[in-house]
Amino acid sequence: MTTTNQAKFTDQNPIQQWLIRHFQQRFIALLKTVQPRSILEVGCGEGYLLNVLRQEFTNVNARGLDVNDRALAEGKRLFPFLDLRPGDIYQIPETDRSWDVVIASEVLEHLDRPSEALRELGRVADRYVLLTVPNEPWFRLGNLGRGRHLKRFGNHPEHVNLWSKSSFASFVSKTLKPTRITGSFPWTIVLAEPLDRQ
Repeated sequence: MTTTNQAKFTDQNPIQQWLIRHFQQRFIALLKTVQPRSILEVGCGEGYLLNVLRQEFTNVNARGLDVNDRALAEGKRLFPFLDLRPGDIYQIPETDRSWDVVIASEVLEHLDRPSEALRELGRVADRYVLLTVPNEPWFRLGNLGRGRHLKRFGNHPEHVNLWSKSSFASFVSKTLKPTRITGSFPWTIVLAEPLDRQ
C-alpha cells in the first residue's frame, strides 16, 4: 500500500513535480551553506529526500529513521544503498549530539506532540536542525485549487498542526534558535541551532 509520502513523490502531476524539484533545490542550497559532516533524517518515509541528499553530498554519512515499517521496507527496495532504520521521533535511538545536521521534513505537522519532537531533534543534533512544514494557508489553498480535500477546506487529513511561516518560526524559537527562515512555495524551511550550543 502506497503511503501519502510516496504518493507525493510519485504523482505525475507536472506542477506538483516542479514544486517538489524547486523545494529540493532550495533545501539543498541551504544545506550547502552549513557544509554538513553527517546527516540524520528523522521521519524519512521511503527515503526519497534522503536519496536526493546522498546524491548531492556523496561523502557525507547519512541515515534515515522512520516508525513506519512498511515505508522502510519499500525504501530498502527502492534505495538499497541507503541506511534506513526504525526510529521514533519522540525517542530517537541516537546518542546526544551524534549527528551534525538533523532533518525533519514534513513531519511536525503530523504530530500530536511536536514540541517534544523538537527537543529530541535538538538533543541528537551537534550543530543544526533543518525543518520543513507546509506554509499555511497557501498549502491548503493549493489543495483546494487542485480539488483536493474539499470537505476539509484543503487541509490534508493527516495534518494536525497548521503553521504560517511566522507562526512556525515562533513555535521553533521556543525550543531551538532559528538562524535562517526561508521557504519554497508552499513550504516553510527553517534552519535552527540547539539552544544549549550557544
